[in-house]
Amino acid sequence: MRFREVLMDAVCEQRDQIPLLLAVVTVMGLLLAFSFLFLQPGTAAYVIALVDLLLVVGCLVTFGGTYWYCTKRAMNN
Repeated sequence: MRFREVLMDAVCEQRDQIPLLLAVVTVMGLLLAFSFLFLQPGTAAYVIALVDLLLVVGCLVTFGGTYWYCTKRAMNN
């Protein structure tokens, strides 16, 4: 087996835990969106919140894409 196949097998075995990760990241995103109401642009806290936003969006895309791929892969097998 190629390394990619072994890696994807290991990741897709954990497919049942991905919705929990998506829920946690979604809650983090909602709390972060709420904090933007109280931050002023240009402050250090605002910049940190923007970096956090990039991390949350990146996690949502990564976990969502992984869940979609593993579900599609399971349906094809």
